[in-house]
Amino acid sequence: MSLSYHVYSDSGFVMQYADLITGNAWNAYYERPGSLSLLPEDMINKRILDAGCGPGIVTKYFCDRGAIVTAIDYSDKMIALTNKITSGSVPTMVMDLNNGLTCFEEACFDIIYCSLVIHYLNDLNFVFKEFARTLVKGGLLIFSTDHPDSPALREKNLSEKQLASVYWKGFDVYMDLYHRPWREIEEALKRNQLDIDHIITPQPIEACQQVFPEEYAFLKKNPHFICVRARKGV
Repeated sequence: MSLSYHVYSDSGFVMQYADLITGNAWNAYYERPGSLSLLPEDMINKRILDAGCGPGIVTKYFCDRGAIVTAIDYSDKMIALTNKITSGSVPTMVMDLNNGLTCFEEACFDIIYCSLVIHYLNDLNFVFKEFARTLVKGGLLIFSTDHPDSPALREKNLSEKQLASVYWKGFDVYMDLYHRPWREIEEALKRNQLDIDHIITPQPIEACQQVFPEEYAFLKKNPHFICVRARKGV
């Protein structure tokens, strides 16, 4: 089971989390706009896997733009919220990415979207291999994770993956996750013919300055997440 499952399967946390990320600085005004900017403009009939869908905010975004979406998450509580926000209009499954995507055929997705998930996963090479297997040739993997130059990672000067327990002040919980050197992520992508074609260090959108001025000032000066688009080699 992936790290922090006990947190993401707690009903009270899940409701609080879903409410907060809908309009907070870190997700709504920072990471999510950055990751979504890497998608193609036209998503009509694109087959998309929302891998680690959480409460379904982005799943609904895809649906509203005409995509054919499948949403998975290791938390049944998150899947329940995804079903609710999409009115049950998309296939959803409780699935742990650590165990692969065995129920999906080869080359069945045009896009895999994986927001703020990979730092909970142990064997990144295995997960990227499964992503590559289920993507069509030329298909896109879009993911985000902790920025290698974020204050927390910069201090560690990592040479290999490390298990960490990170305190989330806003939720008063400790999250168990992996801190990785950027080299490990790059190598796992290369091994699986997933070629990086765009990387962005997102900036908070301007509207954040009005609503969350302190967070806006911090994120303007300190990278926190990184958003990556990779394409399956042809």
